[in-house]
Amino acid sequence: MVDLTAAQLMLHQMVREFSEKEIRPNDMAIDQQRFFVNGIYQKLIDNGFLGLMLPEQYGGAGFDAIATAQTIYDLAVGNASVAVTLEGHYKTLDQLLKYGQPSLLERYLPSANQRIFAFSMTEPSGGSDHSTLGSTAVRQGENWVLNGNKIMITNGGLAEVYCVLVKTAPEEFSVFLIDQNMPGFKFGKRENFLGLTGTPIAEIFMENIVVPADHLLGKVGQGHEIGDSAHADARILMGAVAAGIIEHELEIAVAYAYQRKSGQFRLTELQAIQRKLADIALAKETTTLLYQEAAALKQQRRPYAEVAAMAKTHGSRQAVRAGDDALQILAGYGYSLDYPVEHLIRDARALEIAEGTVEKMRGEITKLEVATRI
Repeated sequence: MVDLTAAQLMLHQMVREFSEKEIRPNDMAIDQQRFFVNGIYQKLIDNGFLGLMLPEQYGGAGFDAIATAQTIYDLAVGNASVAVTLEGHYKTLDQLLKYGQPSLLERYLPSANQRIFAFSMTEPSGGSDHSTLGSTAVRQGENWVLNGNKIMITNGGLAEVYCVLVKTAPEEFSVFLIDQNMPGFKFGKRENFLGLTGTPIAEIFMENIVVPADHLLGKVGQGHEIGDSAHADARILMGAVAAGIIEHELEIAVAYAYQRKSGQFRLTELQAIQRKLADIALAKETTTLLYQEAAALKQQRRPYAEVAAMAKTHGSRQAVRAGDDALQILAGYGYSLDYPVEHLIRDARALEIAEGTVEKMRGEITKLEVATRI
């Protein structure tokens, strides 16, 4: 486990209390009503969550990768949708801080303390395979003109600012920042997804959106690199979300198994149930170790993409399995829509797809292993 500094520990305690008081009691309502009930979104803003990892010069709290991942975990224990909404925001801010021009950052980052940002690559023609993308940016004097359609955007419709991957030449990809107030920007439909129902996933349309040259992130043709960077940063946080879901599943399963009896024995005394509880606990610890290691490597400015992919791959699969074990322990209650286990499984299942499928993750992990060993 990563040892937290005094400041990180204080933040962890604050976030955990916020999650237990404001989020956990609304967990079922968020899933069923498909939005952040009881003013939770505004409370996230009021309590500084949006600017948590922003440098102080932009009005943020200046916390590092370790504290950010811990925060996502603490929120996910209460409700995964809340955590994933911030995950999408944080990964976008990370790319702006890495690749944004100073003039762009000065104009936009202070507003990120109150406004959600989003990062978009996927289109109707494809997602991870950038060669299929059809959105374009064409140079026009000192400006760029963007056209295209982006779908399945985490925080789509909720976010007001978007970083989008587009073609700047037939085999060249770049990333630009746009916002909802620009002429030619339009929102599309919201997806009706199975899990993580509190996080809006939607599409946007770009119709001759004109942006200044400094809205380009990095350099022309650097889109692949920026997209990979966004994925790596997101996968650390998705590992934290998975660990949070597993902890939620474990809490429910242990509490139920302890109070429920089979004959004269508590379920926690039965070997078959003990094995399931132990497997869930192991899943939570191994996932936690992976996402914390990835966050620590990022903080140390060492390569972290592979461990981040491991955290997401292992964590998402284990969260689904842990949910299945928890459901089996609760039996009929686990299968009921009136109890949270079934929606935790649905939430966990989304993690096997979002930010790169587990199949893609395994391919990337293998490539990195081969590159370092052959």
